[in-house]
This record gives sequence, structure tokens and C-alpha cells, in this order.
Amino acid sequence: MKIQPLRGTHDLFGEQLYKYKKIEEVIKKFANIYSFDEIITPIFESTELFQKPLGEHSDVVLKEMYTFNDKNDSSLTLRPEYTTPMLRASISNNLLEKLPQKLYGLGPMFRRERPQKGRYRQFNQINFEILGTHDVMGDVELIILANNILKSILPNNQIYLQLNSLGNKDTLKKFKSKLSEYFFKYKNDLSEESKNKIHTNPLRILDSKETNEIEINKNAPKISDYYSIEANKIFSDIQNLLTKSSINYSINPNLVRGLDYYCHTVFEFKSNELGSQDT
Repeated sequence: MKIQPLRGTHDLFGEQLYKYKKIEEVIKKFANIYSFDEIITPIFESTELFQKPLGEHSDVVLKEMYTFNDKNDSSLTLRPEYTTPMLRASISNNLLEKLPQKLYGLGPMFRRERPQKGRYRQFNQINFEILGTHDVMGDVELIILANNILKSILPNNQIYLQLNSLGNKDTLKKFKSKLSEYFFKYKNDLSEESKNKIHTNPLRILDSKETNEIEINKNAPKISDYYSIEANKIFSDIQNLLTKSSINYSINPNLVRGLDYYCHTVFEFKSNELGSQDT
């Protein structure tokens, strides 16, 4: 019997490994240009580390984490994303004593999602973090950095930027409440998965790929109606700085992130040349 890799994993060799190494080179080059220091964290951490910051009702925590008990019955989790471990490492190693701190990491993450084209259960994530600043230039710098990396790796692809703001924590609280009220009216038209999110994580319904839910989302409340004066100014300043930097973008009011630590700027680069996994 021929032994195959586990479902949702794959081996890298030959041309694919060559491409991976070239991407690593590009990442390290731009990390150096923008003065980011590399950090490498363990691939597993205490489960508790992820549950609170990611949100107990987030898809990652509810469905996708690889969690297990070790021999002394402590719960461990293979890292599903990189921000939380990088923050833990910054605190553990007293890196926050001198701020701002600019860090980046590259390595394998693990999520037990349905394997499909462009989706794996073990995948590599690149993470850039600017810690200890509220300056909007931090957001703009990360967007420009991501733009430069993608244009360098995929010079012949049409890549476009989508932008949104989740406002501050108060904005999100009000918006989630209004979304729950709105989606409850359409409860009978939603999938079982979305029904379960009405009161726990309604932001994720906005990201639905179901045809009827896309239609329902068109008339959903808009988060921009709940921005504070400060949040509105931050988002406006970011747009102005991107325009001055010749970065084209479009506003997508349904672009959200369902993890609890997110607020203010969210963005995605997309391409029409990648198929359904276009982000």
C-alpha cells in the first residue's frame, strides 16, 4: 500500500519548494527594508492562550483548532494563527519594554477546515506586527508592505485592495447588536451555520458565500453608521494616506474579521486570477 500524506497536508519538493524558498527570500528582503525583526514561536501553545483573544464563539475556536491533552492533562493547541503567539512571546521575553516594536514571523499554522483548492490543514502564514503605536501610519505601512510583497511575488497578476474599518470596541458592540436584530428577522432564510451565529458572531454572516445570504446582506446595517468621531477620523486619515501613496483601493462595508481582538482597519488583497480562493 502506498502511504499518502494526511488529508489536508502536502509535501513540498522540486519546483514547489523552489517557489516557497523564493517567497521566503522576498519576505526577508522587505522585512529588512521596513526594519522588522524576525521572531519564531513554538508551533503549540496553551489552549487558553487562543480561546479568549480569538473569541470563544469564533469559527477558529469552535471548529478549527487542533487541541489535545498532553500526559499531565494540560490542554495544548497547535497554533491556528500567528498574532496571538507573537504577542505572547513579546510579553514573555520583555520585548514590550521598548516601543514601538516591529516583528515578523513565517511558519506553519494548523486548522482542521475542509480541504479544498487553496485550503490546507497545515499551511504557512506570514505575519507582520507593529506593537505599541496608535499612529495611523502603522496601518498604512503594513498595507504598503503587503502591496509591495504581493506585487513582487505576483508581478503579472491584477491585484486589488479592499478596505474597511471595524471602528473601536464600542462601535463593534453596537454594530453586533444591530446585526443580530436584523438577521433574526431572516432566521428562516439562513443556513443552520448562520442561524447559530445570529447572537454569537453575527459579523461572520456578512462574509457568507451562500447566494440567498449575500442578498440578505445587501440591506444589513452598515458599520460606518456606528463610528465614533475618532474612528471616523482614523479611517479617513488612512484613506487619504493611501491615496497620497498611490495605492488604489475600494471600500467593502461587509469586509469583517470574526476574531475578538480585531478593531479599526481591516483589509484584503484580492485577485480575479486565483479562482474561488481569491484573497
